[in-house]
Amino acid sequence: MSNIRKLVSNTAIYFGANVLNAAIPFFLLPILTRVLSPADYGTIAMFGISLSIISAFTGLSVHGAIGVRYFQLSKEELAEYIVTCIGILVVSTTTILLVTLGLSPWLPQLTGLPIDWLLVAVVVSGFQFLGNIRLSLWQVAGEAKKYGAFQVTQTLLNAGGSLVLILLIGMAWEGRVIAQTLAIGLFGVIGFCWLWKDGLLRKPVTWRVHCLDALKFGVPLIPHAIGGLLIVATDRLIIVRLLDVGQAGLYMVALQFGQVMGLVTESFNKVYAPWLMKSLSSKEDIPRSRIVGFSYLYMGFLFVMATILGLLAPWIMSFLVGSEFKSSSELVIYIAIGFAFGGCYYTVTNYIFFENKNSILALITLLTGLINIPLMYFLVERNGLVGAAQAFMLTQCFSFVGTWWLSNKVHPMPWFNLKV
Repeated sequence: MSNIRKLVSNTAIYFGANVLNAAIPFFLLPILTRVLSPADYGTIAMFGISLSIISAFTGLSVHGAIGVRYFQLSKEELAEYIVTCIGILVVSTTTILLVTLGLSPWLPQLTGLPIDWLLVAVVVSGFQFLGNIRLSLWQVAGEAKKYGAFQVTQTLLNAGGSLVLILLIGMAWEGRVIAQTLAIGLFGVIGFCWLWKDGLLRKPVTWRVHCLDALKFGVPLIPHAIGGLLIVATDRLIIVRLLDVGQAGLYMVALQFGQVMGLVTESFNKVYAPWLMKSLSSKEDIPRSRIVGFSYLYMGFLFVMATILGLLAPWIMSFLVGSEFKSSSELVIYIAIGFAFGGCYYTVTNYIFFENKNSILALITLLTGLINIPLMYFLVERNGLVGAAQAFMLTQCFSFVGTWWLSNKVHPMPWFNLKV
């Protein structure tokens, strides 16, 4: 019974932390959209996208290996493994810094950011990696309270710092970016010190073995990360190139509003995925038709919710955001439906993880990301900002359909048995 209570308690804590993390930036919208221009919001969006792209390469995704090895190594070996991964982080971050400097004549034109802020993004991604190591270890250890407190406190510092720098000191987009940078950097240092305090940092003896093992885990995930970034980052890059940075700001506000759907689907998946894995692994004969039936009901619920959110968006955003941003409300219905397809994706992708067919999933994600580029370019050129939202919706649909097809290949379920 104690294990069940702990599972329920941890689920509630993770859900609450996710809600707070999503709600805090959302509640900043009524304030920041009245003091910042669409161009400022666009620049903030481009910094976030640049940070996400850079983070796919700094550390080479090896922090995920630490969570896996937690159950397989002694504490001393794990401490050596962590230091080895931090060594990979230092080498990869230095390399990305040099590459960014080498591309300095072109990157500002592509991203709309000064080169010095792109270099800051590289350094910040390294600190973010350290924080992710600490979070990953708490997650696998079942320390949900520490995980949630660390995550929410960082978000509060980010939001509070933004308000101080923008409202009291009078900064524009720089205030939001500086607050984000300081929050990530500070909590990266705190995460590192916490690892030291817990005895999880130790000079590696067999660092070559650990290094190869971590790279073997992390490097194959890079195509998956790149594909995901092509799906979520291409839109703002193309908007800046074909339209302007102000239009990217309008798109970002609509995206934040539509992420209400994303919050629902991600939080639900944190509960649903472990239940599904346990059900598929159980020796008991759990009716597969019930799982499929529930999945269809959940998908229907998502599309109804997305439609309602999209239809209500013009009314809600009329008093939620500043006057310069109200036109973004027409994008929300496409974005919300896109997030609904993302929720459907979660219901089918867990079968692929269960069968350990991650490499094929990475290929589908990468191909979907590549399709997104010409699709986004064509629709933005044809329909303007609305075209970007339409491309987002269609790309999420393609991702869901492709993943659904793969999941049924590797783990057949009675999806198309109408008698069910």
